[in-house]
Amino acid sequence: MITSTTTGCDDETTQATGCPDAATGRRVPLSMTGGPPRDLSQLVMCTNGLGTSVFLSNGTKFVWVIQTPENVGIDPHGGVPTDVQLFRFWKAKRTLPGTPLEPGTAVTVSSSPAQVTLQIDAVLQRQWATFDLLGKTVSAAGENLPDLIKNDKYKKAVTSCLEAGTRIVGYGAAARYDTQTWIESLGLVSGGTICGIDLQAAENERQLNALREGRRPLPELTPSAFAQKARSISSELDDALKAVGRILAKG
Repeated sequence: MITSTTTGCDDETTQATGCPDAATGRRVPLSMTGGPPRDLSQLVMCTNGLGTSVFLSNGTKFVWVIQTPENVGIDPHGGVPTDVQLFRFWKAKRTLPGTPLEPGTAVTVSSSPAQVTLQIDAVLQRQWATFDLLGKTVSAAGENLPDLIKNDKYKKAVTSCLEAGTRIVGYGAAARYDTQTWIESLGLVSGGTICGIDLQAAENERQLNALREGRRPLPELTPSAFAQKARSISSELDDALKAVGRILAKG
């Protein structure tokens, strides 16, 4: 087991940077086991003066899963971004080994820092990457995913694509999580999967609605458009599941 200290936290043992209560909060430095060193400065863990509760805030691009002993309370802190609300509604339902901490969210955990760890869940992260890709691609075409999924065909496409993002775990190459395997499993090149077929059907409906409303033809959102966007952000996507180690409070 390799143990490595993340950068960005070593000098913050007495600082309250990023903590909700600067008067009493103490930033907890983090370390990582079993993975390459990572900069986790945007993943904030704070504890109160007595060390009996933990504040966690996720400013990274990844979904972390919080793991604690049984019966430990975990309460939301602040609001939940719209994209996260949609993701929670549309993601494929499955049992997780803990509580998700999506990008832009924060929680308070009724536990000491030593009892709290975080880890990447491969299936959940692939679902988030797929959902994030859908959002970024439609934004590049001047659309808004929350508005698009009011259309039944887009609702179906989001559902089938998130399910496809889950099934990729069964692929042999999934352990190394290369972008090309992910694109192929979604059917963004061939269009031959349910995800690809549903995206094309949703695009046909989108263009037809524009025609009915007398608008000019819209920038295309075909499966190949999603594939092109996936390749443009491939390093970001590939990096997500390289964080396979466990993150814990540095004692």
